[in-house]
Amino acid sequence: MYSKMLNKQSIAFYLIGFYPFTLILGTLISETLNLILIILFIIECIKNKNIKHYKDPIIYFLIIIWIYLMVNLFNSVNYQLSFNRSIFFIRYPLLILAISYFLIKYPEKIEIIFKLWMITLIVTIVDLYIQYFSGENILGYKSPWNERLSGFFNQELKVAHLLIGFFLPTFAFFLGKNPKNYFLYIILILYFLVLILTNERANIIRGTFALILFFVFIKIYKFKFKIFLLFLIISSFILVVNFVDPVKQRFVNEIKSMNSQIKNMNKGDSKKSLIYNFIKYSNYGPHFITSYEIFKNNKILGTGIKTFRNSCNDVSIDKYYPNDIYKKDFRCSTHPHQYYFEILSDLGLIGMFLFLSFFSYLLYRIINSYYYSKNLILLSASVFFIVQLIPFLPTGSFFTSFGSTIFFVNLSLIFAYLKKNKK
Repeated sequence: MYSKMLNKQSIAFYLIGFYPFTLILGTLISETLNLILIILFIIECIKNKNIKHYKDPIIYFLIIIWIYLMVNLFNSVNYQLSFNRSIFFIRYPLLILAISYFLIKYPEKIEIIFKLWMITLIVTIVDLYIQYFSGENILGYKSPWNERLSGFFNQELKVAHLLIGFFLPTFAFFLGKNPKNYFLYIILILYFLVLILTNERANIIRGTFALILFFVFIKIYKFKFKIFLLFLIISSFILVVNFVDPVKQRFVNEIKSMNSQIKNMNKGDSKKSLIYNFIKYSNYGPHFITSYEIFKNNKILGTGIKTFRNSCNDVSIDKYYPNDIYKKDFRCSTHPHQYYFEILSDLGLIGMFLFLSFFSYLLYRIINSYYYSKNLILLSASVFFIVQLIPFLPTGSFFTSFGSTIFFVNLSLIFAYLKKNKK
């Protein structure tokens, strides 16, 4: 019994299942997990002497991107800052190959992954409710911002990213096993409500949109039940936003206040759209504009991965905020807080072309495969991929370990089910 549990195939599935937990523990642990999985995969490849199955344009795209990052490294304005993120980007195509290999070859073990994900998610959700009602989570952590929840992440406000990255694939797996599992729908409701209570505005929008997309395109429900679920999601969102004070402050009062400031101070350009002004005068507007100004000075190659923190000092955004010293001084940060702007400023037009080509090709493969397979896990991971690419919504850095690991774990699920559906 124990030998079956501890063979390297089972170990690989337990490791994948521990992803959400290791991300909570920290970058060093999750990156060590990545390395072990890749090593196990390489051992399997050497043993089986057959990786033809993984000769795929998706992997070729990622390798081309990695090669470009290596070349771009020599153009970086700060070689030391860019070195690690450029060199070790190769771990992500390898991670996709590793995870998808085990999922495809040993499908009977896949339940291990989603049981562990579900346990971690339930504990995290319960912990967030405890923090919301008592002010502290079960470890005694208090959020650094009273209006938002941090849970096990203590001083870091990124728990919502973890939830939306792992919940839908987990929900999809158990839904596929038993669509009438009412406990699963209770977990869904608790997940969605606590997602809103985290008060991470951009991630709440992504998570809500992800649920809507999932239930619109799912095929196992009748039309009337879909309408009921969508009504439940939208009405729950509206009720919480309007009647829970901290959430109302973020979604209603702050937006009204910003709109009022724009009008009263004559900041809004009447020739520009309301959306443009809201983006410009949002908290991250100066970062977006700064990254655009950096791009204008380095259009082809950008300034190098992770160099925004340096390059932001070399540009001026005074013309965008002539009467606002705070916005002008707020232009610098560790990254632009938006994937597209980060890629533009760091990697230039060539980098943007490569990433957009990759995203477009992957989306084409997803649509084509789901049309024929109707696979729920493919749909759920694809929905996460799509909502991460919504323009102008603030994000973390694309090249940080936390966000990239969640992104590429979902891409691993997508790749595995694209390959399985192709058989």
